[in-house]
Amino acid sequence: MDLKSISLFSSLSQKMDWLTERQKVLAQNIANANTPGYTPRDLKKVSFKAQLDQTNATGGLSMQTSERGHMSGARASASRFEIKEQDSHVAMKAPDGNAVVLEDELIKMANTQMEYATAINLYRKHSSMLRLALGKRS
Repeated sequence: MDLKSISLFSSLSQKMDWLTERQKVLAQNIANANTPGYTPRDLKKVSFKAQLDQTNATGGLSMQTSERGHMSGARASASRFEIKEQDSHVAMKAPDGNAVVLEDELIKMANTQMEYATAINLYRKHSSMLRLALGKRS
C-alpha cells in the first residue's frame, strides 16, 4: 500500500517537498550574501485551497508506471514550486546592491527546519496509528 494514496500523507509529503525546496533557495541566498546586486529569493507559499483542489482533482492517487515507455503520472518534481524574488527594502541594501540580510535568512531557515520536523513527526504518528489499526507492530 502506497501511503501517498491517502490524502493526509500526500499533503504531508507535498509540504515536506516544499520545505526541502525552500531550504535550498534560502541556502542559495546565504551563499550569495556577498554577490553584488543579488536579490534574495523565496518560494511562493502553497495555499491550502490549491493543495486541496489538486488532491481532489487527482483523486489523491498518483499513476504508477511498470514499463519504461508508459506515461508517467501528473505529479511533478520538487521544482514545481514557484520561486519569487523577495521584496527588499531600499534601506536594507548594501552599497554593492546586495539585499541579503543574513539574520533574516537564518531565521527563515530555522523556521523551515522546525516546520519540517513537525511534518515528519505528524507523518510518523499517523503511519504508526495506521500500522496499529492494521495489527502490525511499529
